[in-house]
Amino acid sequence: MAWGPGGSYPWCTMTGLTEYILDVSEALLLAVWVAVLITAVALPRRPGRVPVRPGWLDARCRTGAPTGLALTAAVLTLATSAWALASVTYSVVHHTGLARDDPRVLAFVIEHRTPWLTGLAKVVTWLGSTLVLWPVVVVAGLGLWRWRRHWLPAVLPALALAGAWAGALLVKGLATRPRPPAADRLTVVHGLSYPSQHAAQALATWGMLALMLMAGRSAGARVLLAAGAALIAFVVGLTRIYLGAHWMTDVLGGWALAGVWDSLLIICYLLTQQMAAASPGRQPRAAVYRKAA
Repeated sequence: MAWGPGGSYPWCTMTGLTEYILDVSEALLLAVWVAVLITAVALPRRPGRVPVRPGWLDARCRTGAPTGLALTAAVLTLATSAWALASVTYSVVHHTGLARDDPRVLAFVIEHRTPWLTGLAKVVTWLGSTLVLWPVVVVAGLGLWRWRRHWLPAVLPALALAGAWAGALLVKGLATRPRPPAADRLTVVHGLSYPSQHAAQALATWGMLALMLMAGRSAGARVLLAAGAALIAFVVGLTRIYLGAHWMTDVLGGWALAGVWDSLLIICYLLTQQMAAASPGRQPRAAVYRKAA
């Protein structure tokens, strides 16, 4: 039976095994997140500011340093986003898991369409378009250069947009997934479906802009910037499903792709800041970073 005609049984076995491995990796990743949070936040310090945490972990959880808590969060976000991208991509390619719910989600959205929502969706969806985002990153880059007086924060939003655009095109060519039926679309779209380029570009670009604007601001302002970027990316993703341009998993894959790319950029940025801080001739720059953080 296992080696019958067509070899379907071994293939199904490998598919199930891969899904099991993805589920286990998800549980392990969540366990790591919880362990780091408990160790970084819950464990107290001894009198005299001697940390209960091991030295290496205390350094990873230290604020105000490029290789401290910021780098730890970036690495964990990279791992989470990479796992999500792998999981959703596997689901789409093999039509398992979340991909099976795509037709039901699209049918639900179609049933609840209204004229005013359609008009709003057609406007909001442009916040994930390159025609809008490129002027935004150019203007924002000039403003960041004037404010920060350093080229790297100024170009990171443009790098985030370019990487999301190129990464989405690459994955589209590998997945070769068709879009939802033309009869269900409310907008003109071309090319392949997975992942959603609008969703990836919106999260990558607005998220990076928010991160670059957080330096030197209060905790409340940082929360508002992060929430604003997340809200824009979330709404843009919803509009792609509402307009029938993408399946639900296309949007999820686009968000995961943006998380991977932005995390890589932030890790490189933080390591660059660390090298600048370690260089004797760049000590003033490091001091500015510590004050901003």
